[in-house]
Amino acid sequence: MKKIVSNLHIRNKQLVCKGKNGKIVPVFKKQGSLDCACATYSVIMNLLILGVISGSDTKINVEHKNSDVKKLFKVFCSDYGMHRNGQTFFKIKRMLKDSFCNVIDVNHSNTKSTSLETLNSIVTNIDSDLAVIISIENENQSLGHAMVAIGYEKEDGEITKLLCLDPSGDYLHGHKRWNSYININMKRKHPFVFHSSDEGISYKSYVELGDILLIRKV
Repeated sequence: MKKIVSNLHIRNKQLVCKGKNGKIVPVFKKQGSLDCACATYSVIMNLLILGVISGSDTKINVEHKNSDVKKLFKVFCSDYGMHRNGQTFFKIKRMLKDSFCNVIDVNHSNTKSTSLETLNSIVTNIDSDLAVIISIENENQSLGHAMVAIGYEKEDGEITKLLCLDPSGDYLHGHKRWNSYININMKRKHPFVFHSSDEGISYKSYVELGDILLIRKV
């Protein structure tokens, strides 16, 4: 069984959704090679999926006429530039509340619980048709990364995969609505294995699930 948030579709081999005003817009945003802005790219994709910004809002050098959108992109793209050292989810939540609180509500789960409890929270929100911004850390916690969980697969009542949009991964082409996934097998010593690819080169790593950000329309 597969569950994916309903506002994601493939049209002409491109991942799209209904953005603000109901117009069809491309969703995937590729992270730059000189930044650590994976959380920012994930936020923008999440806001597109929610339908609270438009495709034109995300274009470079566009003059934003809506005051909320103008504040959003000023905070995320002008004030903080390239996010060379990344951003914590706590800071991202504050940035959203400072810029876009009239449009969305955002909750940050600072997980001190087990990865299984975090997984259950992610799945519960996807079941409510909400994408979730998630964080992962590799085995020795030397690398953290953010992306958008947009669905899952289940076999025999157990979650076997989290389906994700990885801003550092390859662009989506073809029939899939995700470009990365986390394999899950709670019987293994390392139950979460992250799979992605960049420039056609596939890679995988053992990870733990970390904090999550949940964004809703107000």
